[in-house]
Amino acid sequence: MRKTLLPALAMLAAFTSFAAPAAAQAPSGAVTVIVPFTVGGLNDLTARAVAEKIKGQLPGGIAVINRTGAGGSIGVTEVVQGKPDGTVIGLAPTPALLDQPQMNALPYKGPQDYTAIANTVTYYQLLAVRGDAPWKDIKELMAAAKASPAKLRFGTSGIGTAAHLNLAQLQAASGIDVVHVPFSGWAEGSAALLGGHVDTLVINPGEGRQLTNAGRIRILAVFQPARSPFYPDVPTFKELGYDIGVNLSFSFFGPKGLPAGVTDFYAKAIRAAVEDKAFQDFAKAREIEVNYMDSAKLAAFFDKEFKEHTALLDKLGLLKK
Repeated sequence: MRKTLLPALAMLAAFTSFAAPAAAQAPSGAVTVIVPFTVGGLNDLTARAVAEKIKGQLPGGIAVINRTGAGGSIGVTEVVQGKPDGTVIGLAPTPALLDQPQMNALPYKGPQDYTAIANTVTYYQLLAVRGDAPWKDIKELMAAAKASPAKLRFGTSGIGTAAHLNLAQLQAASGIDVVHVPFSGWAEGSAALLGGHVDTLVINPGEGRQLTNAGRIRILAVFQPARSPFYPDVPTFKELGYDIGVNLSFSFFGPKGLPAGVTDFYAKAIRAAVEDKAFQDFAKAREIEVNYMDSAKLAAFFDKEFKEHTALLDKLGLLKK
């Protein structure tokens, strides 16, 4: 009977070992968080806010380093090429992770080349006009665009950006024909809007708050599925019948092959950090929403968004040859 029992116990032990989730384990050694954009921007501030909250759980310490350039792909590449032991991770917005490798030949091709760890915040963009614009609401603007094809000028933050993809979705869904005017960012785009060089501008939440409060610009619509808690009186494009909206999500990620235990450690630590009141207040002050996703949910989100963006970029002729 003992001879029969031993193999059965061995099989049970093997099955139990296989089925049990990996225990969360902090990486050994100093941790570097790579931010692929400049100091003081939302990406940088979010990374530093989380790092400050989790540093007590990392005996080797944690440092945030900025590696800027090429739409975020330089910093993402450094993470992707790092050693998969948890000592090098990154925080980047979805365009750097999902769009850049589709538009350019890079060392990473998509979600299969890095490990999804956890998402922190997500936001959707807004459509703004000057305060003295003749269109009092989004319906009037859309009617004017349809009545005068290729006349109205819609500004965005650049070719292939989330703002450009939002505009492309709007044009495809509504059938409007407008002139796309790309800028290098908020400073250039807002000056053009206020100066009358463009009729509308796709902006990030928080960017236009002072100008909105001063009556110099008006927000006509938001690209997100539900109304923004920060602009509750502004309708969504979905309310007009256009189910569109490209989000920007800021996600922690690591090199491909990051151990499950290390990934789980980070995911849990990041969740606690973003659920902390101080971080919630940080997000609210910037008119963005905390949107925690663990590794499994984030990986599924990456796959879905990557495919959807492939179709958009293809329509715009931006996929790399």
